[in-house]
Parts: sequence; C-alpha cells; structure tokens
Amino acid sequence: MHPVLEAIIAPKTLLGSFLALTIGGLLFFPITSGTSWLYYCVLRRNRFFPNDDVQKEREQRKKEWKWAFYNVVGNGILTAPVHHWIVQGQSKVYFDVSERGWPYLIGSVVAILVITEPLVYWAHRILHVPFLYKHLHLHHHQFRQPSPWTSMAFHPVDSFMQAVPHHLCAFLFPVHVGVYAGFIIFLQIWSTFIHERVTWVRNPFVNFTACHTLHHKANKHNYGQFFTVCDRLWGTFRNPVGAVYDGVEQATMRGPSERVTQAS
Repeated sequence: MHPVLEAIIAPKTLLGSFLALTIGGLLFFPITSGTSWLYYCVLRRNRFFPNDDVQKEREQRKKEWKWAFYNVVGNGILTAPVHHWIVQGQSKVYFDVSERGWPYLIGSVVAILVITEPLVYWAHRILHVPFLYKHLHLHHHQFRQPSPWTSMAFHPVDSFMQAVPHHLCAFLFPVHVGVYAGFIIFLQIWSTFIHERVTWVRNPFVNFTACHTLHHKANKHNYGQFFTVCDRLWGTFRNPVGAVYDGVEQATMRGPSERVTQAS
C-alpha cells in the first residue's frame, strides 16, 4: 500500500483513526444521501413527490443534517478503538485473499449475514423499549416521513448499537478487510435506499424501502436489517404495500402521457 494512502485509511494512532472515520463519514454522507435527494426530491420531484411540502422538507432537512453531524462525529469516537485494533492487528481481519481463498471469503459473507441479521434485528427492537426509544431512537423516528437525509440522522449510540454486530464479526472469525469494510460501507448505502420512499424492487424476503417507510410510520413493525426473515420469525412483519406512500407507485399510477412529460 502506498504510504500516503496507508496514512489516510490506516493511521497508527487512536486520534488518527477518529479523524479518518469522521472525515470519511462527513464526505461519504453527502455523496450517498445527497445524490439520492438531488435525483428524487429536486430533478424528479414532480414525478415522485409532487405533493410534498417544500417548506416542511427544508425545516426537516436542517434537523437531519444536525443529527447526521452528531452521528458521524459520535461514531468516529465510538468506532475509533475498533478501527485502531484492526490497524494494530488485534482483530481477525486479514488482508490477502490468498491466505484463505475465495470459497472461504464467500462463506464468510454468508456467515456475517447469518450472524448480523438476528443481532441487528434485536438491537433495533430493543431500541424501541420506551426508555431507550425516548433517549436514543426517537431522534431518528422524529422523521415520520423519511428522506435520503434521514439515513444518517441518528443519535450516535443508536447507530453504533446497530453496527456492533458487524464489528463483532471482525473479532469472532477471520474476515477479509474488503468484506468487513464492504459491509460497513454498504450499511450506509442501504440506509439511504430504505429511506428514499421509492421502492424499485419488491421481494417478500427483502426489507425493501416501503417496509422501512412503514416502520417510520407505524413504529412497531419491520425491524430487520436487509431481510424480513427475523420479522416473520418473531411476528413483527407487516406488508407495506398499500399502507404507505411510495414514489414509484405514484409515478406508475399516473397517465402515460404525463409520465413521458415528467421524464423528459
């Protein structure tokens, strides 16, 4: 690895880990959430969200940015020790695929999903216990009508609790650095997807966007991470189709001539 790149992503000090995580988060958040917001809420607003109140959106956006900033900085503090331990070789993260081969790497991805799905489900569900909900999770659920910016608008302890299962895997069994980092990065991308209120792909076993929109609205259903398996297993799944507003559905229900006009 080039020395400059190594100094940026693998600093040798705890402070360096904090700075790398915080600066990286502050850069990554506007790229993911900002791109989604620009497309759905600005360029294609008339197609997907023609009836949204622009003034209310603007007021909500300020709160989302504030809590996203708190979250990024707070998680920089909370996650810095984990990052530092990995850099110092105190975890089971490895860096060369040839050490264990591709079959093991693919198997580790499956293992991480099997481990994190129930753990994240229960972490999220526990955050709905009244005391924790009032002091932690409510900061995220104040946004009953989520937007791409809601994807990072958390109390830092809240989001860290839901990320801990992924960090835990790095210390339970050998995980390639690309797999570990890939999951951490994808969590933010996935969080953007499920807060967009626009569902492109529906599958009964995937916790797709409308499932999470309903979670924000009804507050007692669809706690899952990527899949609905745990919600179905523990009785908290609720089908969101027809129960919440979905940008794709509203665009599809419009007449063909109107859709062509909006898309041009």
